[in-house]
Amino acid sequence: MTAALGGAGRPPRVVVVGVGNEMRRDDGAGFAAVERAAPRLPAEAEVSRCAGDVTRLLDAWDGADFAIVVDAARWPGASPGEVTWLSDLGADSAALATWGDALGTHGLGVAEVVRLGRALGRLPGRLDLAAIALADAAQGEGFSDEVERAVDRAAELVAEGVRAFLEAHPV
Repeated sequence: MTAALGGAGRPPRVVVVGVGNEMRRDDGAGFAAVERAAPRLPAEAEVSRCAGDVTRLLDAWDGADFAIVVDAARWPGASPGEVTWLSDLGADSAALATWGDALGTHGLGVAEVVRLGRALGRLPGRLDLAAIALADAAQGEGFSDEVERAVDRAAELVAEGVRAFLEAHPV
């Protein structure tokens, strides 16, 4: 956790980042989830997208007190449309261990970027991840039915996560 959340008289810096590729069907679910969550977030929450090189996450969450990353991914035993929330990845180095390198459909996945950020000392004060199990990463637009429903659930979890963090860390 950062030494002083927010700073003198300002709220904590909150960053929400969707990861994906909207031209690979379900892989765009991270983008859609953060976009659907955005109207429910406080105005000071920063919402962005990370497409392509996921190492850009290191810059997106730089200096944040709290960051949430939402990504469509594949992992062992997951059912299409399943939403899994991993809390405080910076403090819990074992949280990603069971996932191995399975998270993500990118050349380098979110799990590897979290490990890299930990090694470089470039993680936010707190980092949570919402992973949506994808069904279809073929070329094209639109989500599978399972992932379409999961996007709304992930958006709810993002809004709840931000709200809970801010309530626990008032100005």
